[in-house]
Amino acid sequence: MTTSTTIKALAQALTPRMSPYIRVVPHPKQQAFMWLPMREAFFGGSAGSGKTAALFMCALQYVDVPGYAALILRRTFPDLQKAGGLIPLSHEWLGPTNAVWSEQRHSWRFPSGAVLDFGYLEHENDIYQYQGSEYQTICYDE
Repeated sequence: MTTSTTIKALAQALTPRMSPYIRVVPHPKQQAFMWLPMREAFFGGSAGSGKTAALFMCALQYVDVPGYAALILRRTFPDLQKAGGLIPLSHEWLGPTNAVWSEQRHSWRFPSGAVLDFGYLEHENDIYQYQGSEYQTICYDE
């Protein structure tokens, strides 16, 4: 393997997967968060540091893959709908694309068949509404 091939392979391995639905270039901390191979990760910071956008980008990384499903959670559903929240952000990014919004299901469906759902966990029993679901990515924005 040549040095340039090795450098190219290393750069590709250290770059998060960018689906065509991710509308911005992630800043370095967001890229690092998106690339993490762990099953669980925390991204902290002050307001405006890009945490919410990073979660949204993580959820969008594989929406071009058939069968992929992601879930983004907040404590309450109204938290998702607030100005600057995830649902308005999703409409800003995905509204002009070929993804289809379902108001009833609070989810986006992509041409690949992938789904991005929005949900909440306000009460302990709310976890049961997701029982039996198969998600490859679950993000909790808090």
